[in-house]
Amino acid sequence: MGTARAKQKYKDQAATAECVNAQARNRGLSRLRGHSKARSVLLLYALAHSAMRSVALKQAAAEALA
Repeated sequence: MGTARAKQKYKDQAATAECVNAQARNRGLSRLRGHSKARSVLLLYALAHSAMRSVALKQAAAEALA
């Protein structure tokens, strides 16, 4: 954390990974019991989140070109 590069990397991580975790908690994914159930739900959530981000990024790119 002593260099500017490390600070920027930490800031970028907070803007991406922590946002996803907060959204998951807000959608009720904080209280899962059992390893297999938790793993299944979290993998489905990750897939859905990635699909939603992909659509949003494609729309933003299309708007930027228009």
